[in-house]
Amino acid sequence: MATKTCPSCGAEVPTVAAVCKHCFHDFNEVPEKKTNPIVIFLGVLVLMSVVGAGLFAHLYYTNAAEKTVVDQETQSIVITRTTAAKTSTERITFAEVAKIEHVMGGDTAMFEVVAVTDDGQRVVIQTSDRPLKGHAEHIAAVMDKPLEEISNIKTFGD
Repeated sequence: MATKTCPSCGAEVPTVAAVCKHCFHDFNEVPEKKTNPIVIFLGVLVLMSVVGAGLFAHLYYTNAAEKTVVDQETQSIVITRTTAAKTSTERITFAEVAKIEHVMGGDTAMFEVVAVTDDGQRVVIQTSDRPLKGHAEHIAAVMDKPLEEISNIKTFGD
């Protein structure tokens, strides 16, 4: 009769045996694979590197500061954006502006003053958590443009 060696106790048992008669080791049981701790460490290290690179890229390219100035002397709106990578300046003349909007419930803040150009570009001039109607009226008067009140605030039941 052919025999095999039990991996648990080392006893010789028949090859057809499903269980060792000495230690009751189950020969049909699939042994658990142990994960190498070095593989786990390397996986965590790679994950941390990817997250760190993504965070660095986000911080590098995200606006650190944005300043918008309505300059009556040059008859233009000057937008300066600063990131860790660069500083850029955009200039929009008063002639390009179709209207000024005082937005309640804006995209970036509760209240916004927005210049809308002839081609539909929207330039946020100022944002606040407090109403900016007086400021919007002043900018519209300086630029000699119409002022439009926009309410994006939803009321209960809308």
